[in-house]
Amino acid sequence: MDFLLKLFKPIVLKLLKIDFTPPHLPEGSSLVRSLKPTDKWLAYKYVRTLFGFLQPFIFTGLAVFPALVKMKGWAIAIALLAVVAELISIAFALVTARVDFELRHYLVGDRSLRVAQGAWTREEVTLSYANVQNIEVTQGPLERMFGFKSLTISTAGADTTPGAENSHLVTLVGLDQADEVRQLILGMLKHQRDSGLGEPASTGAPGRAALSIERLREIRDAAVALQRVARR
Repeated sequence: MDFLLKLFKPIVLKLLKIDFTPPHLPEGSSLVRSLKPTDKWLAYKYVRTLFGFLQPFIFTGLAVFPALVKMKGWAIAIALLAVVAELISIAFALVTARVDFELRHYLVGDRSLRVAQGAWTREEVTLSYANVQNIEVTQGPLERMFGFKSLTISTAGADTTPGAENSHLVTLVGLDQADEVRQLILGMLKHQRDSGLGEPASTGAPGRAALSIERLREIRDAAVALQRVARR
């Protein structure tokens, strides 16, 4: 794999024009914890990539096999070119998966969460804890086999339809301590709410409550005075 990285990584970086500058939290937010996917997630991506090419590779082999049997010069050349092209595609996909792994950063701040991910399509999203509505830990059968979990965080307006992409929902994939990270974010959220952040602003004008009390006192005094007059 190191050989493939040295051979194809410069090509991938030049083709995708990737910037490896690490992301930063917005001003006013302090970094609490910096996270990246575990190496188990990278192994999982490699396996998925290889299985994704398994079917086309088999079809390519079935297509070129008759030509190899006939042992014709032009047929052998075409068959070899098809196999080489398939191998180059697999190597390119594996290196892209590694680059995608290196580009994923999850920054947990005291006020917001910053997520940077993606190689082909670069995505950077900042979620404020004040808008977070749901935090869910997920783990499918393959994720359980490889030993990692994913953490999905959604805010108001998030589209939870599978495959939907929007700025109101992010998924932190490949975490080996997803439950701990969830508790950490919940603690940040609770701290903000306890500090008064996120509480609904008062719609009443200043002094309205005190004014209402004074009015009640005046009504009470007037009623007492009327009672005295009636008794007399």
